[in-house]
Amino acid sequence: MNTRKAILLITLVFPGLAVVGVSLYWFNLDYAALIKAENYVTNLVEVGKVNDRQLEYAYHRTYIHRINVFADGTWGLLGGVITALGIHGLVTVRDCPRNELTTEARQRGLLPKGEANAKGVSPMSDCRAENAD
Repeated sequence: MNTRKAILLITLVFPGLAVVGVSLYWFNLDYAALIKAENYVTNLVEVGKVNDRQLEYAYHRTYIHRINVFADGTWGLLGGVITALGIHGLVTVRDCPRNELTTEARQRGLLPKGEANAKGVSPMSDCRAENAD
């Protein structure tokens, strides 16, 4: 496996998937708690034998669960974006070693002969097509 692909997998794809999985787990738990808290507030209102302090306390507990559900969903989306960036990098990474790119750039006249890096080489060079032959 190419080192660049391994780095992308280790730093973006796997952590992104882990964030999505953990966030979905906690989202489901917090959403169930939110539904339970909402039902509790509804029951308190229907009974009518509670004071305002108990009702306010139960109502604010639902706000806590709402914030948790929102945060869990946001982290899930963030993990999805991180994973998507890693997958995009895996799909668009070049398969050529760096020295082949430098040689190819010199042949095309994109680098001076003393230049050691591949400045000015198009990210979508013809290297893949040349290696496929």
